[in-house]
Amino acid sequence: MIYLKIMELIKTDADELSKRVVKDLLKRGETEYHKKFSEEFLNERVLDVYRGLSHWLDRATPKDETAKFYTDLGRRRFHDEIPLHEVIMFLMLIKRHLWLYLLEKHFLDSSYELSKSLELNNRIVLFFDRAIMAATVGYEEELAKDIKSRGEEGIFSKLLKKK
Repeated sequence: MIYLKIMELIKTDADELSKRVVKDLLKRGETEYHKKFSEEFLNERVLDVYRGLSHWLDRATPKDETAKFYTDLGRRRFHDEIPLHEVIMFLMLIKRHLWLYLLEKHFLDSSYELSKSLELNNRIVLFFDRAIMAATVGYEEELAKDIKSRGEEGIFSKLLKKK
């Protein structure tokens, strides 16, 4: 029940959540590179995550489907020339602002709601951990291809080689 209420809140307020994430993203020193994109573009990227969240958190959704989406996201961000640490911070901010928003809306006021939300919190944390891992894998795969295509061989390219 609490899961459905939270997912409905995310769907209903996704625009507001996204604007908050983008505002934070654009003012942080750790995400300087994102400032080359328009707020509209960044807002759409954040909305992509919030819109898909209920689907990806559904236990019926295969983990491989989620991993593929975020591996592809990592590849796209590599080609967008966004530094990996910024890709990771982007996902971390989406997660952070979701919980700040739920607290602000007094969504978790009762001990029952808090207890039930801990289960959902664990699912969301696990989801974002997997998303970050998959995005990193996709990013590194593209980086390794790029290094190889340029014929460069160095310590970094050796570290990225699959064994």
